[in-house]
Amino acid sequence: MYDLELDESVVTDALVASLSGELDLTNARELEERLEEAAPQDTLLVIDVNRVVFIDSAALHVLFKLARQRGRDRFVLVLESAAAIARTLDIVGMRDAVRMLPSLDALSAERESAEADSRSRKP
Repeated sequence: MYDLELDESVVTDALVASLSGELDLTNARELEERLEEAAPQDTLLVIDVNRVVFIDSAALHVLFKLARQRGRDRFVLVLESAAAIARTLDIVGMRDAVRMLPSLDALSAERESAEADSRSRKP
């Protein structure tokens, strides 16, 4: 069983999906459908998995598929190093497929820095 909270107000121009519980074969397809419906392809999708306690290969497949479809610029996983599934995601090489940050604050700071750089380059 899992829980999915969607929030568009946490990070500007992005959909933040906070997951908790267990992600497995029994709910992976539903999770994929809900995420695809909630976040159009041109939207930055941020998935916070810090409260997920278990993930199996079916749910990992969903994350890899999203990473492949969206690319690193439109898909971010939020994962602290001490999170329950951190070691699993490291073992399967998730970091090579998707941008991973330790917190939503880190994402906000990264985006603010990129915007500041962009503004400073304009004539």
